[in-house]
Amino acid sequence: MAAVVERRFEDAQLLCRTGENARANGAAYLVGFVIEILLKARLVRKFAAIARKRPQDLDESERDIGRLIWSQHDLGGMLDRMPDFEAALKARGERDGQDHVAEFKRVCSTWTIQARYSPHTMMMSEALDMLNRIRTLKELLK
Repeated sequence: MAAVVERRFEDAQLLCRTGENARANGAAYLVGFVIEILLKARLVRKFAAIARKRPQDLDESERDIGRLIWSQHDLGGMLDRMPDFEAALKARGERDGQDHVAEFKRVCSTWTIQARYSPHTMMMSEALDMLNRIRTLKELLK
C-alpha cells in the first residue's frame, strides 16, 4: 500500500504541474485517494486478523471493519475506528502548533470517491491547496 500511496501522490503532483484547470479534479481525487489508502493501511495493521480473512469468513462483529478495509470509502468511519491515531494527531498538533485533527477531519468530510464523477471543474489553485494540505497529513499517517 505504501508504494501505491507514493505513486498516486506523484500522479497528483504531475497533474498539478500542468497548471490546467481541466486536470484539477483528477489531482484532487488522487490526493484524497492517498488518504484513503493510508487509512486502510492503518486499519490493516490494527486489525490484521480481520484483514486476512475472506469476507464470507467474517463474523458479525468483524464485518464493519472488513467492509471499511476492503469495500467502503468512508474516511470518517475509518478514523472513528482509530481513536489512538486521532490522539496521536492531537498530540503532534500540540507540538507543531497546528490543529492536525481538524485539518484531517476537514479532508475526510470534503473528499468522496464520487468526486471522480463530478461535472464541476475545480480550479488548479484549489487542487494545489489540497495537495499541499495532504502532503503534511500523508507524513503523519505513515
